Order: sequence, then structure tokens, then C-alpha cells
Amino acid sequence: MLSRPLLRMPALLAALAVFGSAPVWGAPNGLTQIPIAKVFGDGVASISLARVAQSSQATTYTTQYGIANLFEVGLDYQASPPGQETVLSNFKYLIAHRPGRLPDIALGMTNVATGQQAVPYAVATTQPGATGLSLGLIRPSGGHAYDGMAGVSYNITPTVELVADDIGGRDNYATFGVIANVTKTISLNVAYSQPCSSDGGANLKGYIVNLAYTFHLKGGGGAASTQNKNPAAGTGGAS
Repeated sequence: MLSRPLLRMPALLAALAVFGSAPVWGAPNGLTQIPIAKVFGDGVASISLARVAQSSQATTYTTQYGIANLFEVGLDYQASPPGQETVLSNFKYLIAHRPGRLPDIALGMTNVATGQQAVPYAVATTQPGATGLSLGLIRPSGGHAYDGMAGVSYNITPTVELVADDIGGRDNYATFGVIANVTKTISLNVAYSQPCSSDGGANLKGYIVNLAYTFHLKGGGGAASTQNKNPAAGTGGAS
């Protein structure tokens, strides 16, 4: 999934939860809507702008930061729709990283904010390759049970990646999109979203667009890029 110098979107905001009248978006480093078991190298940060148009429309500004090659934390601001502005936080812990032996495994939580239901998850992601797979469990905001989630990515060139992901349950979405480098440090994700339920429910077809910039906040790192994932402990380098 990260074997080539392809920029991975650091904070792809999508329909982790489209329940009730006040959906809140906020997802850490991942595919279009699901998180993956990858974290930024120590001192690598990113900022992004996401626009989601589904059964409602939302605009969110996000930040992510890698710590000790094991943790990733983020602070996000949902700027729209009107009346639903809120600040959200998220975190991820890489509990297993044994290249060549096991998939990477991570635990995390998104939508952490006063008045919001937090979204915990567990996810496993295969080691770098042209094709990457992620499988996990997530409890969407507004839900009480855990749903399965799955995603796949395929590098069609060193700078363009096809991605698809899905969160199980009739109230959730499947997405199909493209992640592409704009420059070494800027990446763009554009995706189509399809409701899992086909019975004419409240969820509507839509789209997700995310533009992200990645950089080093610590000296000596040079220009960062989002392939700086799961480096060896203490190195802060690219995986």
C-alpha cells in the first residue's frame, strides 16, 4: 500500500457516521473513509481541507501529527453545516509493526468532543505492496454495535492510487476514488460515495474531496511526504 512514493491522504474525512440529524466527520490517516494501521513518522505533520456532500454537506479542516513512530494525534474543526460547527480530536496507536511477519495493527478513536459520541476502532493493514488491504471493526457515531470495515488500494502508477472502502451496516457508505500526488508534499483525494442501503433511505449518493499538505515539524527531516509511515522505532524516516 505504501511501497512507492505515493502521497497517502493524512486525514481523509468521510462518512464514518451519518446517523441522526447532526452528522460529524472526522477520520485520521486512512483511505477515503476508514482509518488504516499506519502512522506518520515522528515529527511529521499534515493539514487538510475536506468537503463532503452526501445526505448533508460538511466542510472540515484537519491536522495530524506523528509521535515516536507509534502514535498519531489530530485536531479537526468542522466549519459547516451552519449550527453544527465543532472541534474534534482523534488518536491512533500502532500496537503491532513486524514487517514481513504480520500485518500492521492499530487501535484508535475519532470524533472525540464534548456532546459527540466517540468512534473507537481496530484495524489491520497489510505490509507495503502495489495492492494494500485493510480490515477492521468500528463503532460509528450514533451506533451501539460494532460494524465491519474493509478497504483496498492499488498503485496504478508511482503517483496515482485507486482506493475503495466500505463500512458495513445499512446506514453507512461504500466509496470509490483516486488519490494522486499534486506535488511531493500535496495530495488530492476525490471519491464517489454510495449508500450501503438501496431501499431509498435517508442517505444519498454523493462525493468526497480532500486536499492535504504534509511537512516536518522537527529539524533535520527535510520535506516530508505521506509515505513517511511506520518507520523503524526512533528513526522518523519513511517506511
